Amino acid sequence: MDKVFPLSTPRPDQPTPREQEILNHIWAGLTSQEIAARLQIAPKTVESHRANLLRKFRAANAAQLLRLALLEGLLSVPSTECAPDGKRASESVTASRRLTSLK
Repeated sequence: MDKVFPLSTPRPDQPTPREQEILNHIWAGLTSQEIAARLQIAPKTVESHRANLLRKFRAANAAQLLRLALLEGLLSVPSTECAPDGKRASESVTASRRLTSLK
């Protein structure tokens, strides 16, 4: 059986700025390949950051990782109301997932 860690136990380490950036991309629904292409780093590097995040949050998978990050306030749920430019938030999320061309 998996061990359950209480939420009151503080994590040993805070995510680094790069890990926070990776976490935000995971939250946006991007794969490791897509994250690597956007950040112009190796997919293996993304996997290393992802593994570090799982260890730091004591999570077994990405779903637990995102849940714990939300509970700690490191991520926020985007509003479903209209953005200032008139587009719905879901449209802007879809647009943000598209990869930009790399040189």
